[in-house]
Amino acid sequence: MSPAPQPIRNLAARLGCLFVLLLALDPVPAPAEPSPAAFQAANKLYEEGNYAAAAAAYENLIQDDRASAALYFNLGNAFFKSSQIGRAIAAYRQAERLTPRDPDVRANLQFARNQVQGPTLPVGRGQRWLARLSLDEWTLLAAAAAWLLFLLLALRQWRPALKASLRSAVLAVGVAAVSLGACLAAALYQARSVHLVIVVKPEAVVRWGWLEGSKEAFTVHDGAELKVLDQNGQWLQVSAGPLRLGWLPRDQVVPAH
Repeated sequence: MSPAPQPIRNLAARLGCLFVLLLALDPVPAPAEPSPAAFQAANKLYEEGNYAAAAAAYENLIQDDRASAALYFNLGNAFFKSSQIGRAIAAYRQAERLTPRDPDVRANLQFARNQVQGPTLPVGRGQRWLARLSLDEWTLLAAAAAWLLFLLLALRQWRPALKASLRSAVLAVGVAAVSLGACLAAALYQARSVHLVIVVKPEAVVRWGWLEGSKEAFTVHDGAELKVLDQNGQWLQVSAGPLRLGWLPRDQVVPAH
């Protein structure tokens, strides 16, 4: 009679190492870098203090589909220096989407948000947590956890003698798979279903209705982030929180992407 297989030791530790390695991966292919000469020319405009021209130059590079985190970051800096807080926040958010854990991007985004006056949609703890990884990274982790769970379950069926030693590993990976799946679902909902806009005018009046003569509900300022609830022609129904709801013209905001 052949001896029973030895229990698999340190499996939980190995699984933990696997997840750490997956977290370190960046599955998002790096965007094409902008033309070095054009990028340097835009940087020179910025260094010379010509911030509006620098912002226009950076935007031209983005329109050429050469967007990168560094390009959006510099664009945000140029907008901020030219006192366009809302457009700076929009650019920093794009940079954060490409490099969610970059400390400089996160710091500049938070600093710009701190300059916004008046009501704005607060960033919840859950949103900050989800923003620590890109949507592709959440997808990779959830898929890896699911496949690892399937492999462990298959191994239990293939080698019944390992069922006892694999029980804790299956439980741990199952919990991880469910948790990561929930995070992925939340990130997908945030990316696909929650539409945000950013005010780019010094002051914008939010009204109770979609007519210029409608009664004023509240006022928002440059950089305010608002959630879009509905639209009617050139008007958007927006919210800056549970008690702040109304309509404002579409041309006073830009998408928050």
